[in-house]
Amino acid sequence: MNPTVLTLPDPLPLARTRSGNPATPAPAARRLRVAIVNPKFEPSYWGFDFALPLMPGDRRCWVVTGALPALAALAPSHCDVEIVDENVEDINFERLRDFDVVGVTGMIVQRVRMHEILQGLRGGQAIVAVGGPYASVAEDAFEGLCDTVFVGEAEETWPVFLEAVARDAPLQKRYRQPDRTDMASVPTPRYDLVRGQRYVMASLQFSRGCPFMCEFCDIITVFGRRPRLKTPVQMLAELDQILAAGFRSCFLVDDNFIGNKGKAKELLRAIVDWQRARNFPLVLVTEASINLADDEEMLALMTAANFRQVFVGIESPSKEALISMHKTQNVRGDSLEAKLQRIRDGGLVVNGGFIVGFDTDTEEVFDQQFEFIQRSGIAQATVAILSPIPTTPLYERLRDEGRLDFSDPDVAFHPRLMSRAALKAGFDDLLRRLYAPEAYFERLFAGYAGSAPFRRLALTRNPRGVGARLRSWLAAARQGIALGRAMARDGQLWRLVGSYAGAWQRYNRPLRDEAIPFASFIGLCVVHWHYYKLSRLPRKAGFGTVLDLAHEPSAAS
Repeated sequence: MNPTVLTLPDPLPLARTRSGNPATPAPAARRLRVAIVNPKFEPSYWGFDFALPLMPGDRRCWVVTGALPALAALAPSHCDVEIVDENVEDINFERLRDFDVVGVTGMIVQRVRMHEILQGLRGGQAIVAVGGPYASVAEDAFEGLCDTVFVGEAEETWPVFLEAVARDAPLQKRYRQPDRTDMASVPTPRYDLVRGQRYVMASLQFSRGCPFMCEFCDIITVFGRRPRLKTPVQMLAELDQILAAGFRSCFLVDDNFIGNKGKAKELLRAIVDWQRARNFPLVLVTEASINLADDEEMLALMTAANFRQVFVGIESPSKEALISMHKTQNVRGDSLEAKLQRIRDGGLVVNGGFIVGFDTDTEEVFDQQFEFIQRSGIAQATVAILSPIPTTPLYERLRDEGRLDFSDPDVAFHPRLMSRAALKAGFDDLLRRLYAPEAYFERLFAGYAGSAPFRRLALTRNPRGVGARLRSWLAAARQGIALGRAMARDGQLWRLVGSYAGAWQRYNRPLRDEAIPFASFIGLCVVHWHYYKLSRLPRKAGFGTVLDLAHEPSAAS
């Protein structure tokens, strides 16, 4: 790997005479056909693969990969851009080979399919470029598979590259920006090129970078520790585009939405006004560090802006483990449980991320994680085996200690206090325990029933009017029938129907006027079905995609 940062060529070069005076301008840019390709994901926690077939319409993917409309927006005017997302449509390799440029992006979890796609593009006329999180941390993996590779952010390098192709100028084998992207200069993503009806949720990004120093995280090595942000004007323009494309929910996939609290509040106030002027058309979710719990004003603004859920990287209930990984923001102040309760009381559903395999973890960690997750009422908990991602401090430390070992596709290192076999077995068992229906609904209702402020707010979000409630009930009934058929095909009908009915009787009915409505409860059953199926797959790497998703929407992705 050559770490040298190459100087970017002038996108509009001029020929010069021997005296140095400008001569004839370079040839005009020819029109280019450009395809941006996103490989199919394996089934994952985030993908809701087993829930999508039970949803109305032709939903094929949960969230739009934000890099796709972002890269399309960066293309110069002489480019005719087409987005090819294998998650919502099949790839026609013969057709792709006829494009002038094919750009393939991908996260680490897409690496196998990325390689297959690149092999399938061989022999065509297209210039093949590769970028994204995987290429940014492991560019050597694409040696001989593409014409050029993009490392890191690409807001500057991607349009420069396309200009060079259009003018038949020399191309570089490797592009890397000398400076990080000025987020205030990023154009509005081309959501008009996205097949919106095939997705559930749009995605956009307010900031890049995180001020913290978690040892396992590649965000700080790829995007830096100083958050860079878009302006509220930019963000509202993007929300307009997302709404025009037909979306009614959006994931703000920031590395840490509250990395700059002052700017986040400024944006939230603008979003509140935007939502009110349009009768709150978009439901929003995001990711934030747990110190969100310490800012009452931030929580109030997020709820007012129609944020419904927040993903929080909790990682471990062990203070020793948190300190060892330099996640000190999680040990400041009062307990994790108290912080999570304040976030929930503020009106937000908490989705939590957890990791097993830290140097302080013994085989007791699996019971500790299970008990903490149940106690804290986090229904949607994603657990991952610790993953040493190249460029991270964790990767470098394990390499220096001689503990990296890629012979096992599920555990790429030797744990300190247990064997790799014990780590995998404990992880598999933990997921099965967490997503047994009894455990799932026990903690879901522990969180819901344990927060009166959340229940009161949730009631205001339920459909109003007889007609609206009837439509909601009928839609839920159809979804429930589809769920029943899926469970029957899998031989799980009576096992799960009994558990779902038991949860309704035991936990929901006693709440009376504050009970979760039937339609919402069916939706929760569908979500559980996805997790239940995923937790019982032979491979469970799909639960460990949090870091890949966290920085996915950059143009580098």
